[in-house]
Amino acid sequence: MTKQSPLAAAVLACLSMAGPTQAEDLHIKVIAATCVNCHGQGGQSLGAVPSLAGQDVAYLQTAMLEQRSGVRETTVMRRYMNGYTDTEIAKLAEHFSRLK
Repeated sequence: MTKQSPLAAAVLACLSMAGPTQAEDLHIKVIAATCVNCHGQGGQSLGAVPSLAGQDVAYLQTAMLEQRSGVRETTVMRRYMNGYTDTEIAKLAEHFSRLK
């Protein structure tokens, strides 16, 4: 039996209590939280990394898909994008486009 981190246990507990739509939204918010280190809190970058908040959804989705396929040269982003499905990428784009 593998040991879960406290964060993983909390996320799983929340997902088990949520309905399908709520669980999907929480799943995307958990993924989006990993973007904070480079793209800033709420998608507002404080440095050289681009801000994601408020960008056009189609632009964000295209950029992420291009990073995953290698069309856009990246370092870390390609590694992240390789782990996401097309649906997760689309939902991440929607998430960040709604932020201000």
